[in-house]
Amino acid sequence: MKIKFWGVRGSVPVPGESTKIYGGNTSCVSCETGGEFFIFDAGTGIRGCGDYLMKKGLPASAVIMISHTHWDHIQGFPFFIPSYIPGNKFKMYGPPSDVQNLSIRQVMELQTKYEYFPVHINQLGAEIEYIDCVDEHFSIGGVNISTCRLNHPVTCFAYKVSHGGKNFIYAGDHEPFRNLYRDSAEGAEMDEDFLAELDENTEEQNARIVEFCRGVDLAIWDAQYTAEEYQSKKGWGHSWYEVDLELAKKAGIKHLIMDHHDPLSADDILAEREKKYQALAAEAGFSLDFSREGLEINL
Repeated sequence: MKIKFWGVRGSVPVPGESTKIYGGNTSCVSCETGGEFFIFDAGTGIRGCGDYLMKKGLPASAVIMISHTHWDHIQGFPFFIPSYIPGNKFKMYGPPSDVQNLSIRQVMELQTKYEYFPVHINQLGAEIEYIDCVDEHFSIGGVNISTCRLNHPVTCFAYKVSHGGKNFIYAGDHEPFRNLYRDSAEGAEMDEDFLAELDENTEEQNARIVEFCRGVDLAIWDAQYTAEEYQSKKGWGHSWYEVDLELAKKAGIKHLIMDHHDPLSADDILAEREKKYQALAAEAGFSLDFSREGLEINL
């Protein structure tokens, strides 16, 4: 499996001098394995991924796996040139809306409405099959895919790809599960036994994430904040560096890629942090890197 990073930022694209090393495009990662080409998320990085796919020759085909439908994970799709060309074929998997009765196709269609974009999704020339994704296991061309629901303000999945004795995880946005009522004013009025039950449920949910990651060769994981930054951003749906290190230790992840960099984190900040956490990971016995555009990993 050849994995390549096309977009590594969270929240908003940040092109410019201060982001040219790690990159300023939002989320997009590709995986080539066997005869299949997978694309994970369709942030602005998918534009460059589409150019690469076109150079591989026509007709082009790929499986696009959307972790969730927040804008920084889908906003590049209208600029994915292969989708405009007749004869190309794509399958798009992604979660339907959990607050409205909308399929993944209908959600993707929203950003191509007349008010927002000049080309409607119905006008794309390629053949595109949209598939609503749930917690499940399935196979595509001999590649096994399994999903795991993460903790985010909208339905969000991690995808585990297994092929040729190797496996890797692409995680969408994730904040470790926590008991929202513990240490809150509202929780102070609740029965302690009920709070303890919620604590137990929280531990079970976090343990489920650990088991999903158990022993994987590579995990690409949300690491948007420092522990200090996270304190003012609880509930936003993102992880911090130290908790990702603990996840890697508990799950026995062999190579952890910290991804979804905060738009405020310039290259010099990320370089300093990467060096720090690489040293901590080495002490714990696993490899660690920060994602950057153009980074390729062969499994």
